[in-house]
Amino acid sequence: MGFLLVFVLIVGLVFVLIVVHESGHYLAGLMGGIPARDMRLVLLTFPQHVAVRDGHDWVSPVQDIRRYIEVTRRHLYSRGAAFRWVAGGIALELAFTMALWGTAMAAGYRGIAFWAACVSLAMYAINVGLMDLPWAFWYGCAVGDTSGLWQIAPIPAVIFTAVTVASRALLVVLSA
Repeated sequence: MGFLLVFVLIVGLVFVLIVVHESGHYLAGLMGGIPARDMRLVLLTFPQHVAVRDGHDWVSPVQDIRRYIEVTRRHLYSRGAAFRWVAGGIALELAFTMALWGTAMAAGYRGIAFWAACVSLAMYAINVGLMDLPWAFWYGCAVGDTSGLWQIAPIPAVIFTAVTVASRALLVVLSA
């Protein structure tokens, strides 16, 4: 029974982190100038994403990344806004993980803090290592958040990625 409960909680945490991640993109899009009516969260498909409107069509980064980038560039007028749009999901997910970790640690639930940090770190590693970078190399263009950040601004992307990975790893170590 204990294993089943842990499994269900981890699956639930994965879904919550995905929702938080995609909400981070949505909020960054709003702050960057994309109207709310031109974005929608797509959570019940894989991979989850924020679709953007192009006239009457909804454009998915999964189906047509080049058109998706073209549509978002109409609203995001600077490299900084584009960087924040792409980084928004990673940043909000990390902030949520840190808040959950801190709350669990303060309440004396070290195991929950540990698993929250582990799941967040594993999700990021799987996303980058299996879904983003390999496909970006294959297609020769950005297909995910990390490759998108690299395309927008390589040096800030490396720094941002290093900080987010180190932060998650530190949470794992501190709660182990």
